[in-house]
Amino acid sequence: MTDYEVLRLAKDAGIDKAAIVDADDLIFEYDFRKYCEMNNCGNYGKNYGCPPDCGTPEEMEAKARKYQKALVLQTIQPVNDITDGQETGPLKKKHNTVVRRFMDQLAESGIEGLPIMAGPCSACKTCAKTEGNPCRFPERVASCLSAYGINVAKLCETCKIPWDYGVHKVGFFAIYMMGEK
Repeated sequence: MTDYEVLRLAKDAGIDKAAIVDADDLIFEYDFRKYCEMNNCGNYGKNYGCPPDCGTPEEMEAKARKYQKALVLQTIQPVNDITDGQETGPLKKKHNTVVRRFMDQLAESGIEGLPIMAGPCSACKTCAKTEGNPCRFPERVASCLSAYGINVAKLCETCKIPWDYGVHKVGFFAIYMMGEK
């Protein structure tokens, strides 16, 4: 499947903006891990896709660097108050549902990849970590951009996708790493 076809499928799947960039152009800044460690989302140590269980920033970068291309995906949704987590939380889940469905579609068509999502892994309704059990689907675990240390502002510059839509729209991002080296 060509890059153009992948981008067209993304649009058909409900992705508002998509771009494919060379994986070597991704910028990793390990300081972004501090956003995970601040535990504002409440998932630090409670989700296999989150730190510290997902791996060190260096290990996360090494996982991503095994791929040739990064398919950057963005959904844009209206919001009354972008700073209100009660409002944006469900929108992030909606984004991840749309993106995960699209990534599954790509995998089913033979384009295997590494998912990097917005927020904690949501492959399961309840993460087995919270129950003290091993991960049910380790091949589906997806960590967030902060866990990887990916600077979204610089990512947006690289792929020419805006990231700031003002106070009444929110853009969430995901990346699907493709083309294992």
